[in-house]
Order: sequence, then C-alpha cells, then structure tokens
Amino acid sequence: MKLTTCQTTWLIASFLLIPRQGGQDAHAQEKEISFNRDVRGILSENCFFCHGPDANKRKADLRLDEPGNFESDELLARIFSDDPDEMMPPPESNRSISDKERAVLKKWIAEGAEYEGHWAFEPPARTSNVELLTSNTERANEIDFFVETRLKKEGLNFSPEADKRTLIRRLSLDLIGLPPTVEEVEAFVKDESAEAYEKVVDRLMASPHYGERMVLPWLDAARYADSNGFQGDGDRHQYIWRDWVVNAMNANMPFDQFTIEQIAGDLLENPTQDQLIATGFNRNHVINGEGGAIAEEQRNNNVFDRVDTTATTFLGLTMACAQCHDHKYDPLSQIDYYRFFAYFNNLPESGKVDRRLGRVMVGNPVIDVATEEQIAKRKEFDKAISANKKSIRDNQKAIDVEVDKWWSALPKEKVSKRLLPVFGREFGTLDGYNQGYAREEYLRQSANADWKKWQADLDNANKGRDALMKQMKVVMVMGELEGDKKRKTHLLERGDYLAHGPEVQPGVPEHLHDLPKDAPANRLGLAKWLVAPENPLTARVIVNRYWQHFFGMGLVKTAEDFGVQGELPSHPDLLDWLAVEFRESGWNVKAMHKRIVMSRTYRQDSSVSPELRNRDPENRLLARGARFRLPAMLLRDQALALSGLLKKDIGGAPVYPYQPEGLWHEFSYEKFRYTPDTGEKLYRRSLYTFWRRTVGPPNIFDAANRQVCMVKPSRTNTPLHA
Repeated sequence: MKLTTCQTTWLIASFLLIPRQGGQDAHAQEKEISFNRDVRGILSENCFFCHGPDANKRKADLRLDEPGNFESDELLARIFSDDPDEMMPPPESNRSISDKERAVLKKWIAEGAEYEGHWAFEPPARTSNVELLTSNTERANEIDFFVETRLKKEGLNFSPEADKRTLIRRLSLDLIGLPPTVEEVEAFVKDESAEAYEKVVDRLMASPHYGERMVLPWLDAARYADSNGFQGDGDRHQYIWRDWVVNAMNANMPFDQFTIEQIAGDLLENPTQDQLIATGFNRNHVINGEGGAIAEEQRNNNVFDRVDTTATTFLGLTMACAQCHDHKYDPLSQIDYYRFFAYFNNLPESGKVDRRLGRVMVGNPVIDVATEEQIAKRKEFDKAISANKKSIRDNQKAIDVEVDKWWSALPKEKVSKRLLPVFGREFGTLDGYNQGYAREEYLRQSANADWKKWQADLDNANKGRDALMKQMKVVMVMGELEGDKKRKTHLLERGDYLAHGPEVQPGVPEHLHDLPKDAPANRLGLAKWLVAPENPLTARVIVNRYWQHFFGMGLVKTAEDFGVQGELPSHPDLLDWLAVEFRESGWNVKAMHKRIVMSRTYRQDSSVSPELRNRDPENRLLARGARFRLPAMLLRDQALALSGLLKKDIGGAPVYPYQPEGLWHEFSYEKFRYTPDTGEKLYRRSLYTFWRRTVGPPNIFDAANRQVCMVKPSRTNTPLHA
C-alpha cells in the first residue's frame, strides 16, 4: 500500500521524537552527524545497489548518492517503516537498516540532512594549524601533531619510545628487509648523540638493499612473475623490468616520473632503453599460450588487466566493477570504463605468444636488451654483414655475365628441370633452363677467391650474430599503433569482446578532474593526468600504502578501495597533509619514508596493555608501535642472513633455490622439471627466486599470487607462515 501524507508525516514525527539512548550511544549522538563519516556507509551498504550510480539498474528513478533527494516524505517513511510491503530496503534484498543506523539517519535529517561529496574525490588540503605542534622539541614531526591531537580527544597518550635494539631491528627490516648485524646494533646502542637514530635511518636509506625491500609491494601490485601462467606457463625475461624498479627506487626517482615512465615511457621523446623497459609494468599480465585460446579474446583480457591494474595501483578504485555495467557504488559509468580502456587498447599485440626462444615465450611488442659489450659486438657483426653483402652485390653483374655464357653453352639435357605441380595428377616437370641453379653451380665451381672469401665472411658474421642474439634478453614492453593501423575502441556489452557497442575515444572518468590542457590523447596524457596537481587520488593512495608498509595497515584500511565501499581514513587530516606534502616535495619518495620513520608515532614501544587492546585492538588510534608479521619473503631472508648463508648480490636473472622434488613436474603435467641451482645461488634473497605462476615458490607462504594486482597483503595467523 502507499502511505498517505498524514501517515508519512506522523511516522517521521514519531521517529524524530524518539528519546535518545543512554550511555555511550548517547555520548556519540551528541556529536554533529557527518554525512561521510556516519551516513554514507549506511546508504552505500543498503541503498546504492538499487538507487546509486548504475543508471541501468536504478529503481524508481531515485538516486541517493547525490544531494537533493532526501526531502521526499515517502522515502523517509519507507526507511523508517516496519511494514514488509513498504520498508526500504525490501526484505527480499537481504539487507536491513538497524535501529542504531535509523537513529543516525533520524538525527542527520533533524540537523538538516547536509550532503557531502565523497572525501576521496575532493582535493586534499593542508590543515592550517599544523604548525601548532604540541611538542616543544626542535625535531617535532608534523605526523605526531595529527596523531597526538586524535589521541588527546580519545583520552590517550603516546606509548614510550621503544628501546634502541628494537628500534634498529624495526628500521632495518622496514628499510632494507634484513636484520641488523651484531656490530650495527652495538654501535647504535653506544651512540648517545642526538643524531644517532637519524644516522641509522640515513645509512639504511642509502643502502643498495633499500630498493630490494621497497620493490616487494610494487611487484605485488604489478603482478610480476617469471612465467606466463596457464597450462603453457612459458618463461619470460621480465626480471629486466624488476631490476629497473629496484634501481629507480635506490636512485629515489620522483614518483611522478616513476609513474610516467611505467605508463608511457615509450611515448616520451626519444625514449631510452630504460624508459622502454619501464613500460613492462603493464606487460606483466598473464599470457594464455594454449592452443585453443582465442587470440582476440585473450588480447581483450590483457587490456582489461591493464585497466584494472592501473586503476587499483594509482587511483585506489575498483574500476573493474564498471566493465559490464555502471558501477553500483562509485560514480564510474561503463562509458568511463571503456574510455579508460581505449588508452591501453592500441597496443600492437596479437593476444597470443608471438616469439619463442627456447623456453622463453613472449608476446609482441618486445625489445632486445643487451649489455654494452653485446651492443658493440652486434654493431661489428652488422658492419661485417653489410660490407660483405655490398661486395657480393657489386660483383653480381660480372658474375651474371659469366653465368649467362656458361649455361647458354650447355646441352639441354644437362640443365636442371623445375618440378611442376599438376592439380589432380602426379607431379610433372617443366622443361627449360633454371638460371638460379646454374648460377649456384657456376659459383661453386669457378668463383674467384674474393667471392669465396666474401661469402665465407658473410656466413660467419650471420652465424655469430644469430648466436649473440640468442644470448640477449627479450623484454615485453608497450607500444602504439599509428595512422591507419590505430585500433578503434567500442563499449563492450556485458564485457563481451564480440558484442561491440558504440565507439568511444580515450578519456578519464567524468566525475574526476579533467585532463591537463597539454595532455595528448594517449597513454602519455593519461600518465600526466594521474600525477596532475588536481588529481585527488594518486598522492593519497600512494602515501597510504607507504603508511601500510611501515605500520602494517594504511590510514585507509582498504588500500585497494578508496571508493564509497572503502573505509574512511582513521586520520583524514594526516592523510591529506601527507598527500600534499608528497606532491609539493616533488614526489620525493625517500623524503616521505624518512618523515614517517623519524616520527614519534613510528618509534613507539609496541607493548599493549589489556585496556588498550580492548579499546583499540587494531591500533587504529596509533597509541602504540605497530605489531604485524613479517612478509613471507622476509622470513626466509632473515633466516639466511642470521645463519650467515645469505648472498647479497643485487639484480640479475632469477635463481632456483631448493624446493621439494617433483612439484613442477606434477603441476605442469610433466612439462617442466625443477633443477635447483648450486653454490651461492641457493642463498640469494627471495626477491630473486624464480616465480612460476602455476607453482609459486613453496617456501614463501601466503605471499601474493602474482596473477592479478594486489596492493593489500594478507596477514596470516598460523604457524605454517614460518
């Protein structure tokens, strides 16, 4: 039934007059209701599925993720109704609004139902009073201002600073991924200077092992592996890209440049080999080399993967939800998705394995990566090949004259005959002279010494070059089709590669900021948009993951989702301050890492009282130091380091440490056999262990599977982790 105006008014009035509950809930209700903090989550969980951004699924033409629709008397009555025929959400949706949530909605409406845009889509801004630090020390850290302000509001204080042995171990594991040596610990303990801690920080950040530690989360996000995946699971040489990332992090490459080179290094003016290698970020996806795979379907899957990886890594958005329909919760339409898709759809790839070099199976486009010595040697071979071909070509006319004299004097029966296919009958022969055979025979029998030398030198140069090329590594990179070869992009109905909808042009989500004015309509334009000052997401998303690295959990717990379904930041002003500082520092990664580890917040003792554990079990208020398990790779590396076995060489091809016999053989249907390395290669860091997608390293438990982008590591609570 439909409620009358009188019934509606009575229902609303009744709920507005409900007395407040006592105790803690009453205290909470004294606070002014914030739409983003208190209301949006209720509506997102219970209402947006049918009344959100997805225009095709929206019911009653009612949209609740935008302002201006909360004044409807009938809407409010339905939310507050207990009548199964009238209540919203309806019982068949398996969603329900609790009494506590209704009380929040009631108070919000009573306060004027003020709407707020989603926090993550608003530009980050510095808090004006950040300079009013509560600490009087000269080394006050802005991070501590925000954390201490929140703690005082909650009636809490910082924990004491951890002891020196704990601090140097924490720093060493977080910054280089290795435990400190006994000598390093003792030196730090004995150093009583005010700069002792900072000197350790600077030493560790200058270590070449810094890049090896910091690269691990990026490899998870970039779904890096040493094989293609699927049943074929052929090997690849993408470790060249992995080494590029390590070097970039050690060199403190500004994050905006780091982003641009990985998204569009090939589109820069006169790109270097390193800039081409950088684009391997978006070629780390799986490749289906199965015989029955449909090339165009797989090519589209590759593009889907690039869209999802880029959106998750840099924007913290679940853009994949708009692949088949408008996003149910975030302002991302299906048109937005395929406009974004168009940036990655113009790659000259076939969707299948195009190049096979022994066990290495890759898809175009690729580049050959050579050492300086190999490049010089290849130039020598190319020069020799060119010179000998020229000598042979220049003398060809004279040779042809001699050949003509020779074969014209031959009897007809001495001249070789060419085979002639006769359809429907056996093969026959075609009478007449075959000059090609004649020339070859003549040259073999009567060529002068110079020609023989040129031909021998040409053969040797070709063989040498072929052998050299087999030694070079092949890296999959990005590329762009030009002119008439440019690929058109269509909206794919329900995400089906065969169901072409309207044609779309490259573009960014309409709800976010515009492209920079000088941005070209290609991946380079997209890369510049990602790091533009107007972008509200990228800086926030990245500094949040840095925080996650050092504290085990981001200020936004859902590091993979900054959209409406994600969690609110525990310290929104701090997140915004860090984002603006990161951007205005020139995207200085090491400076941001140093700022975090120099803070009092980071240096706290991690001991926790029963009271604090009950009050804040996840340490969201940051009243103590972080406590979380080491990542999978660090457990093995720590064991190798403490035993004295660790080999600290940096970079290079993957290695094959010990693993139980037969694993590869079983999982690959007897296609691959694992042959362990010998000597020092057995004891290199886990970063360099060969990562086969069908059979991940068995001694690295519960790491990312490297099949898809992952920016939030799982935390294991089981002895098997160790």
